Amino acid sequence: MPYNVPDKAACYSAAALLILSSCLWSGDIAASEQAATHQVQPGDTLWRIASKLRPSHDVSVPQVMLALFESNPDAFMQQDINQLQHGHWLTVPDEAQIAQYDATEALQLAAEARVSMQARLEPAATLPSEPDKAKAQQAQPLDASTVEPDIVEQHRVERAADTTDSVADAEPKHVASDSSSFSYNRNAPAATERFWSDIEWYSQLNLMQRAFGQRGLQQQGQWQSAVSLEMEWYWQSDDRSHTVVVSPYLRWDQQDSNRHLVDLAEAYWLYYGSGWEIRTGVNKVFWGAVESQRLVDIINQRDLLDRPDGESKLGQPMMQLSLIRDFGTVHAYLLPYFRERAFAGTDGRLRLPQLVDTSNPVYESSSEQRHLDWAVRWSQQFSGLDLGLSYFQGTSREPALMPTPEGTLRPYYPQLKQLGLDGQWILGSWLWKMEAVYRDSQIENYSAFTSGFEYTQIGINDRFWDLGWLVEYQYDSRGLEATAIGQNDVFVGWRLALNDAAGSEILFGIIQDLDRSSSRSAYLEASTRLSDRFRLRVDGWFFDSKEPDDLVYWLRKDDYIQLTLEYYF
Repeated sequence: MPYNVPDKAACYSAAALLILSSCLWSGDIAASEQAATHQVQPGDTLWRIASKLRPSHDVSVPQVMLALFESNPDAFMQQDINQLQHGHWLTVPDEAQIAQYDATEALQLAAEARVSMQARLEPAATLPSEPDKAKAQQAQPLDASTVEPDIVEQHRVERAADTTDSVADAEPKHVASDSSSFSYNRNAPAATERFWSDIEWYSQLNLMQRAFGQRGLQQQGQWQSAVSLEMEWYWQSDDRSHTVVVSPYLRWDQQDSNRHLVDLAEAYWLYYGSGWEIRTGVNKVFWGAVESQRLVDIINQRDLLDRPDGESKLGQPMMQLSLIRDFGTVHAYLLPYFRERAFAGTDGRLRLPQLVDTSNPVYESSSEQRHLDWAVRWSQQFSGLDLGLSYFQGTSREPALMPTPEGTLRPYYPQLKQLGLDGQWILGSWLWKMEAVYRDSQIENYSAFTSGFEYTQIGINDRFWDLGWLVEYQYDSRGLEATAIGQNDVFVGWRLALNDAAGSEILFGIIQDLDRSSSRSAYLEASTRLSDRFRLRVDGWFFDSKEPDDLVYWLRKDDYIQLTLEYYF
């Protein structure tokens, strides 16, 4: 028997209580304990950790570095940013706190750290000659006003002039190693051996179980099990100018074969130059600022079979050139191959009444998947204001679905032009966000925008808990004809960070359609660390609508809770 709305809400509350109770049971929540969401492992560097923990592209890697450095004074020996200690649990501030750190100060910190590291690592056997010293003394320090903080930490800095024997021998003990941080050794291994030994690798195994509240519209089952494996191999040259990343991803689903996936999420070579960088291969690009939907984010195809909100992406073959100038950073993209969108199969959930036949898609371009798409994006920081302006031209990532005589739907991919604008403004505890797009295709022309704010309360309930209030408005000029859920909707959400040793967080949001009072959806995201290698996640979606012309109407029986056990090795 279908359950009613209060029962669904109770289901989400129970899942949230599951996370809270596991934290309370383990004794992780205490008023005297600060958050620690990353344990420093052998081979970790501050830049590497900051890159991994960076919440979004709205804050730079150096800003994350500075926030980690300031928030964890005990993690660095002698208050030296280059002496990060193994085994230490790092407290990671949230995005709003990271964004409050001055980008220029963060930039200068990264530059000084690099100079310090270069000076300390200069081998005694290769001390500079007097002419070399004179040349080095003329070298100018990195000018923070001319380099975009987003990638400054990776830029090479002229080595220090007065390198001495004592500095060369000052390699710290019990400190997280850096692939470029080795002392001089005449018996060092050959370059090829050193290359392989410098490769870092990480793996994550995910066991996922979805429980649906009732059988699907086509009588699909209520249980859906899946397993996925994420791997990453990472290498960086001694001077950090070359980086190679390879990250395969595999997923197997017990119920829906359409969810099976073998993907190269990332596989690229990155070179850092002086004021520029080039990246070639397969990568993921994230644009945008708002919470409830990403309008401007268009480079990668979305993996809707993993997450209904499209936050998961497929790897995109590309060549990316970035230029860092006083007026901002310009990213240019060439996209030589298109990834088609996957849809649920016969036994899959979250599907339309008619199956989507992806075996024979139609393209507006005669080049089909090999049409050369391109995009460009400019971004700049103005004190607390971050702005981005983008343009995309190529194959639309979202297909139109055309009925066929066989009773299925056939994807049609038109050519699309999109002009996008995104920005966020930090004002104390307030974070104001917006995204807007204008899209022009053979099928339709329309505009859409989402804007709102996030307000964070620090230290609620006399604890270290932080509570964020999120409110956003979604608009689409197509109105009720829109193929997206957010066409005249309001999103209200709450983000609770417990700041405990397990890094527990809960996010709950509701999207209410203002044109159809009976149409709404809600979602839950919660997670907590069980041990050094295990993490538990709870995700849930709820759909409710009584309007047959509403997209949510066809998902009204697909409410689910998903438990994911993540194992890191």
